[in-house]
Amino acid sequence: MNDDNSTPLTVSVVMCTYNGEQFLREQMDSILAQDYPLHEIIVQDDRSTDDTWDILQTYAKAHPGLFKLFRNDEQLGFNRNFHTALLRATGQYVAISDQDDIWFPQKISKQVAAIGNADLCFSDYYTDLHYTLPLHNYVSPRTDFEHMLFYDCTPGHSMLLRTDFVKGIKLWNYDIYYDWWLSMHAQMGHGLVKVDEALNWHRHYDGSATTHVYRKGFYEAVPHPTWQPYAWGTLHRLHLQRKRNYRFFYTYLAQHIDRRKHPVPARIARLMLRRCPFAVLELCLICAKYYNRIYPGRPRGLKGRIRGFFYPLISAYGNDLFKLEK
Repeated sequence: MNDDNSTPLTVSVVMCTYNGEQFLREQMDSILAQDYPLHEIIVQDDRSTDDTWDILQTYAKAHPGLFKLFRNDEQLGFNRNFHTALLRATGQYVAISDQDDIWFPQKISKQVAAIGNADLCFSDYYTDLHYTLPLHNYVSPRTDFEHMLFYDCTPGHSMLLRTDFVKGIKLWNYDIYYDWWLSMHAQMGHGLVKVDEALNWHRHYDGSATTHVYRKGFYEAVPHPTWQPYAWGTLHRLHLQRKRNYRFFYTYLAQHIDRRKHPVPARIARLMLRRCPFAVLELCLICAKYYNRIYPGRPRGLKGRIRGFFYPLISAYGNDLFKLEK
């Protein structure tokens, strides 16, 4: 709410669709069931060949003035589609929606209450295979800047952002996951906050475009690695460093992270670009020192520091965060 507690802050919902007829109605109904008034629901379809467009038009006719539907003249792909759709938002905040999830009724209201002066707010979520209550597969992403430099852990489907923040990002690379790019800019700007409560259920199924695209990790890797990351992580790291989008991503961060405000992330970003053994050693030592900010699960004591030391290799092994590069 505004300071005078009278007028709600305006929220635009942005959804991108592609052949989403199977579950689209469930997500639409959950958005319409929000306990917070919505300014607009923007849906940008990427040339669906099923009944997605007809379903969208049915909802638009049932809710005059609320829906704004757009159909791309050519297929843009999910990264470019989301970026261009976000630029259409006219509310003060914009909430990103996948086409096949289910939002809980207080998702928007709790995120608006939590975001404060931050650029971005996200939340915990569920990923059970089926939406059967009670849900059990609870995901609680990390918020540490240092950890986010290694892994895209803030999914777009849980994000609420300041619209002026999104529109202020002038440089985009569509070979970088859009939600990772938004998270990094928020970390470099006014920060991000997390609601420590699951506010949506994220659907994973074989036909989901996001499930296919977001199978991040285990590039040419065994399904349940043990010793392999320690043995082969260096080679995987060298493979990543040859990719243009990898170099673009960390070069941009190295140039734009405020070294006084974020000295450790700034140093990590620079070291991610260097290939010499001494740079790898320095990066490993930094990760050992700050293992509680970097290593998932935050193991304690000597075990945590050892795993932290090897995290640059562990995270490189099977990393396909940069697979979008053609």
